[in-house]
Amino acid sequence: MRLPLWVLRLMHRSRLSRSRLKGGWIHSRLGDRILDKKLWTPTAESLARAWLVGFPITVMPFLPAQSLFAVIAALFVRGNILLCIALQFLSTPFTAPVQISVCYFVGEVVRGTNPAAVWKHVFSAPREIFTREGAISMYVGAFVVGIIGGCLGYAVIRKTWRAGPRRPRRKPPEPPSTPPSAAVEPPID
Repeated sequence: MRLPLWVLRLMHRSRLSRSRLKGGWIHSRLGDRILDKKLWTPTAESLARAWLVGFPITVMPFLPAQSLFAVIAALFVRGNILLCIALQFLSTPFTAPVQISVCYFVGEVVRGTNPAAVWKHVFSAPREIFTREGAISMYVGAFVVGIIGGCLGYAVIRKTWRAGPRRPRRKPPEPPSTPPSAAVEPPID
């Protein structure tokens, strides 16, 4: 599958090309693995691996430099770097209230609290989520939600990804053949 033209233009403007990365600071630190074409082109396997490692990093609340951690994780599992970076934009200040609440709820349930009591507690005293015990529950829940979401996403991508039909390659045009009768015969002496 080829990337859309607008993505290629954005990468060009951002100087994200393999030729520009070669010999640069990133290449000197991470080596030739960063230039591997499989890390940049979307395939079922590379996208699934990127989701598997990128989603748990996305779900972790208050994690600074998420994109950096996601790129490093993608390099280790040979996942698609662009998807790992894009996943980090799911964790924004607009999605934080839902994300933190879900992580806290799952963490409390995993730690053995009755789900109905947790639900009532969240609505009666929402600020207690940010206590020490609330933070522990939040990170336990983020770990559980991240692992489950990563595994589910991996399975869904592997099951639903269909490689598009391959376009047949064009054969180079053959030179026009001359009919046998029109062929010039050498003169007989």
